[in-house]
Amino acid sequence: MLDTINLEIAGLPSAVVGLDKLVNTTGKAMARAQGYPALPFAEFPYVASEWGSAASEAELKGRAESVVPQIVKILLGAS
Repeated sequence: MLDTINLEIAGLPSAVVGLDKLVNTTGKAMARAQGYPALPFAEFPYVASEWGSAASEAELKGRAESVVPQIVKILLGAS
C-alpha cells in the first residue's frame, strides 16, 4: 500500500489489487491514514467458497484476468 502511494506521489502510475472485503475496510483506512484517501483499488470480489485451497490453476488464472481491466483503468488514469 505505502509503496503504491509513494510511487504515485513520484509520478509513477501504480495500482493496489486486493479482495473487496479487505479493500473496503483495512485498505481504504490505510490510504486515508497515509494522506491519500482517493487511492484507487482494483478489487476481486470475495466469496469465501471460491477462495479455498482447492482452486485450480485455471480458476486462479480466470480470477487474475478478471481484475486486469480495473488495473488498466487505474494505470491509465481513466475515470
